[in-house]
Amino acid sequence: MTWTLRWKQAAWLPLSAIVVLGVVAFPGLAAGQVAPNDDPAQVTFTKDVAPILQRSCQRCHRPNGGLAPMGLTTYEEVRPWARAIKLRTSLREMPPWFIEKNVGIQKFKDDFSLTDEEIATIGTWVDNGALRGDPADMPPPRQFSDLNAWSIGEPDLIVDSPLLTVKPEAGDWHSPYVGATDTGLTEDRWIAAFEVKEYRPGEVRRTPGRPGGGNDFFVLHHQAISSLPPYDQIAPEGEEDKRTDAERGAAELERLKGSLQYVYEVGQNAQHVPRDVGVALKAGGKIYFTATHLHSIGKEVNFHVRMGIKLHPKGYQPKYPQGMSLLRSAGGGLGSELDIPGNTDNVRFDRFFKLDAPVRMVTFEPHLHASGVRMCVEAMYPDGHTEMLNCSGYNHSWVQAYTYEDDSAPLLPTGTLLHVTAWYDNTAKNRRVVDPRNWRGTGHRSIDDMLILLSRFIYYSEDEFKAVVAEREERLKQIKTTTTTQNDNQ
Repeated sequence: MTWTLRWKQAAWLPLSAIVVLGVVAFPGLAAGQVAPNDDPAQVTFTKDVAPILQRSCQRCHRPNGGLAPMGLTTYEEVRPWARAIKLRTSLREMPPWFIEKNVGIQKFKDDFSLTDEEIATIGTWVDNGALRGDPADMPPPRQFSDLNAWSIGEPDLIVDSPLLTVKPEAGDWHSPYVGATDTGLTEDRWIAAFEVKEYRPGEVRRTPGRPGGGNDFFVLHHQAISSLPPYDQIAPEGEEDKRTDAERGAAELERLKGSLQYVYEVGQNAQHVPRDVGVALKAGGKIYFTATHLHSIGKEVNFHVRMGIKLHPKGYQPKYPQGMSLLRSAGGGLGSELDIPGNTDNVRFDRFFKLDAPVRMVTFEPHLHASGVRMCVEAMYPDGHTEMLNCSGYNHSWVQAYTYEDDSAPLLPTGTLLHVTAWYDNTAKNRRVVDPRNWRGTGHRSIDDMLILLSRFIYYSEDEFKAVVAEREERLKQIKTTTTTQNDNQ
């Protein structure tokens, strides 16, 4: 078998094998999924709808500490909003998980989206009178500690940025560096997962700064976070750097290997480091808060950027200690120059990135700003075939980073061309656009626009990549064998 054919198996057959596993071997419901009741008149809140809301909605829609404008934990709270819930879920505007279900890879970690069956259950419940049902069918209430509870569990380490203040009315504020905080670690450790919050001391319930939608629950647009100091803080003082740009870039990539390099965006979910991949925190080190972007929301806000970190056990050693990074060819810039006319919808732009090394694509993460509504990423492989990896909607009030399940993450060889397409809506129907009469272009402000693929990638050597492909191929062969055996025994 040639290398190309073996790689094709890893890119295509494993996804098919995983789909077969989910459909054939286990015909029952996935964890947390709720089957629609065969008798529409008997679809009730307590038996059918409450479990859906607990799993996918109450992380925000809860009376104490939720970020949403209303709680959805009891029948009394939910009943007045029944038709609105049906509408928003049928449009897949809520919950804010915007991966398109009929395109590309569908296996993600921490997927809180609704299935088609769950959406149908909600619709049937509403259309048949939104019945309460038997109180005995009501599941135990989901337990929440407070607004600042962690979805990753109690962190091993919590690090706060310096206290920041945003005035009620002011222009967008940008800073290349706001400060650093000691981790307090006395030995080197490896990160398993982390989560970032806009933490306001003393706050028990988040309320918007002014009426309406948009970004008025948050003042933090984005925050770059690193376990290494910014490059300009370590450059020799008074000495001329005679290296070329390419040499400086290569040296910086080498310096960043295995370190924590992350950009948090408003509303973003927790991040999990893939198995066998190393993201390091060094003894006596610091967390550096750089590239901060803040905007006013109509009231004064004092806050920290708070990072909660789960660590691997002491003694853990990753197989691939090089960590994760952005696309090298993306350069970390603003992306394409955008030309979006006023009062115009369905404006499209395309970008292309050629991979200079083999990678594993860990996350799919669009970044578009206010008028952005959709992004797709297509892989154009060296052998000439193409594959649409994913498409998703985009809402700049609820940015998501979609983390692939380990054996679904795309493995992309050297020379792969990533084709990124984005669409924009600069009309009155897009509530995040301030004034749709105006032309829009690329800019740093929240009301401007961008086109950036912020996905994280693991860069491998050619030999490491061959090993990773072979390991996945072997795991999926074992899954296929197990599935076949189980089906034969049924």
